[in-house]
Amino acid sequence: MHKPSVMWDRKSLTLRKYSQFSAIILVAVAFISSGKEAAALTADEVLNRMTPEQSATYVNGIIEGLATARWLQDRPNAEGMNCIYDWYYQQPNSAVWNRIIEWFERHPEQQAGALMAVLIKPECGE
Repeated sequence: MHKPSVMWDRKSLTLRKYSQFSAIILVAVAFISSGKEAAALTADEVLNRMTPEQSATYVNGIIEGLATARWLQDRPNAEGMNCIYDWYYQQPNSAVWNRIIEWFERHPEQQAGALMAVLIKPECGE
């Protein structure tokens, strides 16, 4: 039997994932409906065309995607997935965001997802 706190953590993580996916879908629909061709967003678009809340949601979605892809690659080993989550969620939020913003500003024309993968790779490998 699981401890209540472990079950709560799992339920919380599951709910957080679904709320982020919903938000990502809404952001994507907003960009698509604006007449823009559907494509991965560049760092410049994430920093300068989105509100801070939209940017955070988009980056959260990237993290979820990278962590899930890592788990699918390594399963049943969850070490790589957990490393990605820990890198993003366990550090002080301002430290993570400062690194992300600095990285995005240095490479505004690159896709945000690819930049996040490069940023995480030294900590968590491939």
